[in-house]
Amino acid sequence: MPDINHKAVRRALLEILYDTYLADPLCMVEPERFFESPLIDRVSIVPNMHYLADRKLVEMMMGYRPPMFSAARITAAGIDLVENRFEFNRQFPAAPLEGAGALGAIPLLLEELVAQGDLAPIHGDARRQLLSDILYVRDELSRPVERWRAPLIHAVLDAAAAVSGRGAPVNLARLRQAVDTVLGLRAE
Repeated sequence: MPDINHKAVRRALLEILYDTYLADPLCMVEPERFFESPLIDRVSIVPNMHYLADRKLVEMMMGYRPPMFSAARITAAGIDLVENRFEFNRQFPAAPLEGAGALGAIPLLLEELVAQGDLAPIHGDARRQLLSDILYVRDELSRPVERWRAPLIHAVLDAAAAVSGRGAPVNLARLRQAVDTVLGLRAE
C-alpha cells in the first residue's frame, strides 16, 4: 500500500467541497472530480471521505457500488472548519508537496510546544510564565500572516526561552525559525 498522507487528502477533499459549495451550494460533487487533485486517488478517497462523513464534516450520497459514494457535499460544520484557518491547519495540515512549508508547520509546532511547556523541568512562577508566553504567541500567530507583529513575537519567544533557561522546550527555537521563514527573515 502506498504511503498516503491522510490528513493532506482530507484537507484536499474539504477544500474542493468548500470551493464547490461557494460556487453552488446545492451542487453534489462526484468522485471523479476529486481525482483532479494529485493527492487523491481511488485508494485514498474512500476511507478519507468516510472519515470526514463520520466527523459530520461532509455528507455522502451512497449509490450502488459501496463503499464508493456517488456524490458528496460539505456540511455547515465542514464550512466552519475550513473558514477557521488556524483550526483547519491544525487538524488537517497541508502536505509538504503543496508548498505549505513553514506556515503549514506552525500549528503542529505550537501544539507540540504547549505539551513541551507542560513537561518542561521548571517549577512555580517560571512554568506559569512559560505557558503564558506560549499561549500569547499562539494567539498572535492565529492572526493572518500580514497582521503578525514580528518584533512582539520575537520578544515573547525570547522571554519564554529566558524564563525556562536550560529547560527550554525544543520547539521554541523551531517555532522562531518557522516564523522567520514565513516572514522572509533570516534566523540569526
